[in-house]
Amino acid sequence: MQDNILIGPDAHSRFTLQMLRAHEGQGEILGGKHQVIDGVFMSCDPNSDVSGNFTSDLSNMLNISIRSSKNLLWQALHIELGDLNLGSTAVLGVVVRSQAASSITTRLCVRSGNGEHFVDTFFSKTMVSFAQPSTHLDVLDLASAVDLPKQAKWRELILFFRAGDVDIDLLDLRLFAV
Repeated sequence: MQDNILIGPDAHSRFTLQMLRAHEGQGEILGGKHQVIDGVFMSCDPNSDVSGNFTSDLSNMLNISIRSSKNLLWQALHIELGDLNLGSTAVLGVVVRSQAASSITTRLCVRSGNGEHFVDTFFSKTMVSFAQPSTHLDVLDLASAVDLPKQAKWRELILFFRAGDVDIDLLDLRLFAV
């Protein structure tokens, strides 16, 4: 385990993403929840026929390949953000560098929870990944994101992939709070 010496409201998320960028490994994806590393997991509708795998190495933060049935309700990548306090934050943003052999869309959201209850706040743009590496940038203006709680016991950044087959390389992902 590496030391977490990062500071600031987004220190937990930056450390988790730093660990994912340094991770080298692979795993299977089926319906339900599957851990990639501590604080990062895949979640797929447990009631549908889903199979796939993920790999991570120094040149590609996370390659995800999923084959799924037509009745799939969701398939997503979750990144735990800890109790990210947005009280003095003006903007919460995300930058994702991705690539996909066939164009694919992904919706990003911040899930804020208190116990068993949560609120999803979606970023306004839809991420589109192309055959060539591309960069997606989106921000939540917290002054106008009235449904996003300023404080929560836990938060996650979630990438909701489209229903159906998914083949995507997440080359890099950064979150920032200013």
